Amino acid sequence: MAFLLHIRGIPIGSSHQEDSGICQAKNLTPLKAILALFSLTLLLTACEFGSQPQTDRHLVDNPAGRGARLPRLSAFPGGGVLMSWVEPHADGYILKFAVHQKDGWVREGEVAQGSDWFINWADFPSVVALDESFWAAHWLVKHPNGRPYDYDIALSISTDAGSTWSPTQAPHRDGSAAEHGFVTMYPVDDGAGLLWLDGRDHVAKTGPHVDSKPSGNFTLRHARIGRDGTMGAEHILDGNTCTCCWTSVAMTSLGPIASWRSRTDHDIRDHAISRWRENHWSAPMPLGQEAWHIAGCPTNGPALAARGLHVAAAWFTAAEDRPRIRAAISLDGGQHFEPPVEIDENDPIGRTGVAWLDERTAVISWMTTPQDDTGRATLALRTFSLDHTLGPVQKITDMSGGRDSGVPQLIKGESGLLLAWTAAAPDYGIQTMWMNAMEYNH
Repeated sequence: MAFLLHIRGIPIGSSHQEDSGICQAKNLTPLKAILALFSLTLLLTACEFGSQPQTDRHLVDNPAGRGARLPRLSAFPGGGVLMSWVEPHADGYILKFAVHQKDGWVREGEVAQGSDWFINWADFPSVVALDESFWAAHWLVKHPNGRPYDYDIALSISTDAGSTWSPTQAPHRDGSAAEHGFVTMYPVDDGAGLLWLDGRDHVAKTGPHVDSKPSGNFTLRHARIGRDGTMGAEHILDGNTCTCCWTSVAMTSLGPIASWRSRTDHDIRDHAISRWRENHWSAPMPLGQEAWHIAGCPTNGPALAARGLHVAAAWFTAAEDRPRIRAAISLDGGQHFEPPVEIDENDPIGRTGVAWLDERTAVISWMTTPQDDTGRATLALRTFSLDHTLGPVQKITDMSGGRDSGVPQLIKGESGLLLAWTAAAPDYGIQTMWMNAMEYNH
């Protein structure tokens, strides 16, 4: 891995001159030259360690096996990180998980396996520890005799911290050969809530037996499941959404906040947010409001992270033919967001992540524009503070710019930031990186 050393933002070897107060020396004696070089070295070291982020970044081993794909990271109750992933198994796949705490990976487990799973780079399984004992997991299964993108959600719960898992059930009970996916699970009351994108109305409106009732739209739906496995009723949160952008939920001190890519009948596909209050989701509100008109789904969902009442949102848009990464912060649990700031305007791929470093600073991850000759992109990070200060772009590692890299994951753990992504096809494999003691001094 190559690292680019910067001094106050100027790459070493650059032809740009920095107004640092260092005078250009002429006609130095050898002794004076040595002393000057020594002094300059001390000053440069102070510049680097005083004004730039200090990152101890290193790839770390993880328990995922050969051919593993589709990592997902979530917080582990009491501290630590829970990672889930999919591995090839026999003639199908298996969903596994592992827990990372300060001293490394301390637990591994398996949830389910099957030969009829739907495997997709953007819509992928999860395992979530809702509290110390109550966990939930989901994966996707092909609908019997369905088309390639007709698939259902399989849901299982555990009341013994992932040791055993319940028989599967689906939060949707329509039975339609349609797309059901892009699930996000979150704690609510003493159970779990689920959000998902649902294509039943779209199929009914466009299929061979069209009637006048279905809208023809994809919808964002939600339901709840209790610790006893009882599934609650389905409800529609948004009656018109994009078809294949992942959803996101963060937990504020007031409760969950959700974000997803909505849609209008005129194909404006901007993000929306909603807050869970008094046992229901609030009416959707716009996030960003770029008015991006696009006829198809860009497969680029939003990212949310919360710390108390502070919420950070990051997303991709290409409105006005300007592909870019944007971010915004709310100080009141998502009731209002401040105007967005531009994180990267250099034609990035997107696939954002976000985490809070501390009570004042969030960090955003994304994939930059791919290189023309290799097709490889860079996973980058940048901080965004409450005072709207942006940190320098930190280029973390190169990766495939295609679908095989999946959706890179970012989370704040006990000892720093943890990142996870899928290595390039055809071998795949999951790579994880810790970034310890990351401190930004603007």
